[in-house]
Formats: sequence, structure tokens, C-alpha cells
Amino acid sequence: MRKLVLPLLLVAALGASSGAMAAGYGGGGTMVAPVAPAAHAPVVAAPMHFRTARGTIKLIDAKACLVTLTSRNVYQFGPRCDFSKLKAGERVWIKWAPKGKIRDAMSIASR
Repeated sequence: MRKLVLPLLLVAALGASSGAMAAGYGGGGTMVAPVAPAAHAPVVAAPMHFRTARGTIKLIDAKACLVTLTSRNVYQFGPRCDFSKLKAGERVWIKWAPKGKIRDAMSIASR
């Protein structure tokens, strides 16, 4: 019985290590650690990074909800925009966030 214990342990150790090495290596010979999903981690949305622009209004397109400043930057507002209190030539602050090539504006205020 004692004669079988050592060979069985060696076979088990070699079998386990070769299986672990085969499962652990990814493409290119780099070691890839398995990642278990964190079941207890809360899902958090990425924070929005708002930017502030200031300038003088050059053009207002109330139908398309666009405001163009003299710096030629165009800001897109939501579908229910109300520019009745604004006029061309007025100095404003615009709070906006980039969305691809569009500058998505949240608010506009006179300064």
C-alpha cells in the first residue's frame, strides 16, 4: 500500500498542474487569470462630465433647438426648448456634454 501512495500522488500532481497550465494560458503565451463577476457590486452609471461654454449668441434656430455662438460652436438642446427670452447678441452661459460630434446642451442662462 505504501508503495502505491507516492506514485499516485505524483500522477495526481502532474495531472492537476498540466490541466491548470493548459487552462491558464491564452493566446501569445501570456498568463490569463480567470475573473469572476462580482455579484455584490452595485451597477453604477458612468458620471457625466458637463462642460460650460460662454459666449455671445450669433444665431438661434428655435425649430431645430439649436444655438450658435460667435465662436461658431453649435449647441443642440432638447425637443422642448424655449428660446423666447433670448436674442442674438446676448452673452450667455451654456452647460453641455459631448455626445459624439454633437454638443448636447442642458441649460442656457444670460450672464
